Amino acid sequence: MDAIEIFFTAYGALLALAVAKLLSNVARIAQARDNVRIGWSTPLFMLLLLLDICSLINNGGRVFGLADLSLRLVTNGVITASLYYLLATLTAPDDLSKTPDLDDYYDRHRPLLIGGMALGSILGFEVNAVLIRGFSETLEARWMGLNAALMLAFYLLIAVLLFVRNRAVNRVALAILNAIFVVVLFTF
Repeated sequence: MDAIEIFFTAYGALLALAVAKLLSNVARIAQARDNVRIGWSTPLFMLLLLLDICSLINNGGRVFGLADLSLRLVTNGVITASLYYLLATLTAPDDLSKTPDLDDYYDRHRPLLIGGMALGSILGFEVNAVLIRGFSETLEARWMGLNAALMLAFYLLIAVLLFVRNRAVNRVALAILNAIFVVVLFTF
């Protein structure tokens, strides 16, 4: 096993823990469904986070195979994967009996959840690409054509989620982001 394989195994394990924590929260919410109003915002965010983690794993498999391992790359990867684990942990309250409405929980924690996901996406996609390929090659590869339109839509919708407090607008933005991930999943 070379250094890249060891790193990607650890990176993948951290992201797998994030998925496990996210699914654990889904199971806890499902068990408490008689006592908790689940709503739309939390499930849509959970799906979005799951799709984003899958995208990060897919991107890592492609990008890290091209990389010479450096401390900067390892540090960025560990920080990114750890951030996603933290976000997965925060998708649902520890004590569901104290939070009878998950839409209210999402609304209170939205800036942290969405801001953390935005930071994770920037670190996991943009910074990793720059560390591996350099700025100009990353700009050319990621920010041209259809990919640029999808990235711009992603970051604009993230900005909407960060700054618009209207619950209906947030639900629509979350649904559109999930749809973009599904389109990308079946297109690329």
